[in-house]
Amino acid sequence: MRWRRRAEPPSSEVEVPAALLLALEDVGPEHAALVGGKALGLSRLARGKLPVPPVVVVTTDAFLAVIEYNHLGELLERAGRGGDLDAARALRERLLSARLPVALDAALAVHLRRLGGRVAVRSSSLGEDGRERSYAGMHHTTLDVAHNEVPDALRAAWASLFSEAVLAYRGAGRSGRLGMAVVIQRMVHPISSGVLFTINPMTGSWREMVVEGTWGLGEGLMSGQVTPHWYLVRRPRKAPRPVQAVLSRVQLQLMQQDLPDIPTRWVLRADGHAGPEPVPSRLRGQPTLEREQLLRLCRLGLLTEGTLGEPLDVEWALGDDGRLWLLQARPITSTATPRARTDVLWTRRFFGERWSGLATPLGWSLIAPTLDWFIAYPKTQARYLGGGPAIKLVHSRPYFNVTVFRHLAFKLPGAPPPEFMLEFMPPEEARAWRSRFAVAPGTAVYLAIFRETWRDRRWERFRWNPFTNHRRWDEFEARLSDELPRLGRAPTSLGDAQRLVDEQQALLRDYISVHITSLLFANLFYQLLDGALAAWVPERSRDLMRDLATCPPGNRTLQVNQALYALAQLATEDDLAALESAGAPTGTAFFQALGEFLSTYGHRADGSWEVFSPRWADHPELLAPLVRSARDGADPAERSVGQEGAYRKAAAELRTLLRDNTVRRSMVQVLVHYTRRYLLLRENQRFQFDRLLHVTQRTLRWMGAELARDDRLDHAEDVTLLAWDEVKGLMDGSLAAPTARQLVAERRAQRDRDRAAEPPTFLAGGDVGIAEPGGRRLQGLGISSGRYRGRVRVVRTLSEGGKLRPGEVLVTRSVDPAWTPLFLTAGAVVLELGSRLSHGAVVAREYHVPAVVNIEGATRRLEDGQEITVDGHRGVVWVHSDASDARQV
Repeated sequence: MRWRRRAEPPSSEVEVPAALLLALEDVGPEHAALVGGKALGLSRLARGKLPVPPVVVVTTDAFLAVIEYNHLGELLERAGRGGDLDAARALRERLLSARLPVALDAALAVHLRRLGGRVAVRSSSLGEDGRERSYAGMHHTTLDVAHNEVPDALRAAWASLFSEAVLAYRGAGRSGRLGMAVVIQRMVHPISSGVLFTINPMTGSWREMVVEGTWGLGEGLMSGQVTPHWYLVRRPRKAPRPVQAVLSRVQLQLMQQDLPDIPTRWVLRADGHAGPEPVPSRLRGQPTLEREQLLRLCRLGLLTEGTLGEPLDVEWALGDDGRLWLLQARPITSTATPRARTDVLWTRRFFGERWSGLATPLGWSLIAPTLDWFIAYPKTQARYLGGGPAIKLVHSRPYFNVTVFRHLAFKLPGAPPPEFMLEFMPPEEARAWRSRFAVAPGTAVYLAIFRETWRDRRWERFRWNPFTNHRRWDEFEARLSDELPRLGRAPTSLGDAQRLVDEQQALLRDYISVHITSLLFANLFYQLLDGALAAWVPERSRDLMRDLATCPPGNRTLQVNQALYALAQLATEDDLAALESAGAPTGTAFFQALGEFLSTYGHRADGSWEVFSPRWADHPELLAPLVRSARDGADPAERSVGQEGAYRKAAAELRTLLRDNTVRRSMVQVLVHYTRRYLLLRENQRFQFDRLLHVTQRTLRWMGAELARDDRLDHAEDVTLLAWDEVKGLMDGSLAAPTARQLVAERRAQRDRDRAAEPPTFLAGGDVGIAEPGGRRLQGLGISSGRYRGRVRVVRTLSEGGKLRPGEVLVTRSVDPAWTPLFLTAGAVVLELGSRLSHGAVVAREYHVPAVVNIEGATRRLEDGQEITVDGHRGVVWVHSDASDARQV
């Protein structure tokens, strides 16, 4: 069979493909290359007698026929497989005005009459809704389309295959067939709609289902502009489909629900496009799904999972007749094992909050060897982990080699994997871990680490006992307080200064031997407590975890914040002006109190693991933005009293809930005790560590001044640009002064270049950055429960902290303890770097401030004045307004 273009001579005729359109009931597995992932999934649901609206599929052959009919083959080759963006742009434009072959046009009209009514036109490209990549929301969808408008909707879907975002997501150098099928589906006009996950994507638990719902069309939810209703449902264990159908009738249980007010719903406008309108008053405050509707949807989800044979992300709609429809289903599992990659993985997580700025060569040369001595396993790294060091600097930012966590992580059948390990992995890898049913640990790497540990007697380097580690800390803290006055004295000579630094370094090593295992135990007990509560009191686990996993009284970070708040209440505008200008103290009550404050807390700094980070005692003007913000903030004493009361109430409730199971009650009480103890240790250890590094900084600055006085350096500050071995060489003459000056000049120029760069959170292989796609729904890690809607305030450095107004959402890269006074002013916190047990997380939970971390590029993607919602439980940030809207605020 042949067709011809209208008004063209027979010489332009081309071959007709075998299948232009297919009804959904005619689609089978053999048609995968013709219909794409979305249509193939829908066909399987339809064959399983599940409620899918009638569909006709415009196949990939039809797409290729349009390409050939309009002479676009060369552009397709260049844009699709060559990655030519100019060709892609031209192809998009040509497709939007492309003519449809007569045979396709005629067949389309026949199938549309069979569908009846208005339709939705959705993409179904090859690879879409697949196991490895979903392309969710990246291709074009047109809703509520009249039959005569379907050709234009088809063109728009085809053209979206060549958007720059889609080409970047597919990756360069791709191979295989490139094509776009299109699903034409009878339009459903829903009361509510949303998405169902048949396993919990947040934790990786296969005993839980998650449902999100909103009023009207799901476009607002999918685009991230609506904060949806959220339901957590306990599901039966994995079982054969007939058994699963029975279990779903008796074992589905609503465990938690979160029903925020939804002021806006997406509806179809007169122009055929979806847009927002106010939710009718009769629906405000009502659940988007009644309990029976929710459980009915979950049963459909389990049947869908059984039909397709794997966990799914299912889009659903509730019609005005009360009928539930399944609009599409995509797998959320991965066929590859999570540790299939063999490249080396680096991250700034963990280090990011400790070095908020650039690391100096001298500071890094003192810290790095000590860290390396504790964490490097050279033989294991060389054999199994791609070789290379355990830590390194990239653009003067510290990176941690976390390849080992790909092998140490594991997943028991249906259970969540160790979350603190996943925090060191890129989002795509972490999602792959959570979606698998089970993953065995990398036994070869475990054995290699054990052998190396045994051979080197590495346990002697750590205070490794979780039940005595806190006592070792008490002993170290007492010794540190005894020795710091002597180690902080003014040196009498360069040789004396070198001896002081060596002794300070010995204390640093002793500190890390306790601290590094304290961090491990804090993560271990926190995760065990979280798992125990989720298993034994699932309906209350979220709220109990929020109130139980907090510090007992004595948190030094909170004490600093309380003292700063009291100081701020004395500050006048004249005091602040004098402080900001680093002028002389005026003798007011504020400056008298400031002197007392600095004598106790002046060792604090932003980015305190950097030895040369400016300390409050030496630069009191750094306190000005914190004081200004604290004047308008909440009283931290009231927050602390409230949190301790919440802890006592939660502990009493937990005892009541577990009163009939003495063993579980005792186990949880032990876990709560040690979780709180190690959270407190984590905060207080950093307080003392700051004191040690402040003493080291002063000794090194004294050395720099002496070397400049002897004309071996031009300026005292130049010493920070030399490594410790080079400083010693400059003192003993093995490094000539001209050589030292040249090194200083080269490194100063390099730091200027590094300061302008912002390396990514993750590096893989040959230092290739890993980035998250954009959008209005930003997924990170929730570290402090609660939900808050407010305006963004981006604060890139602590000196900008005074810009934060009460109730604004603080958005920044990372926070050290010195940042946490801003939490008293902020309504919520969004960070690019952090973890569940970072200092920001601990303090945010103490103050009940919702917080989300690990939002890649948050300080670039969010702008001052944008309205967002922060969900500290689910780790989601919803962006409600555009940047242009924010600039008008």
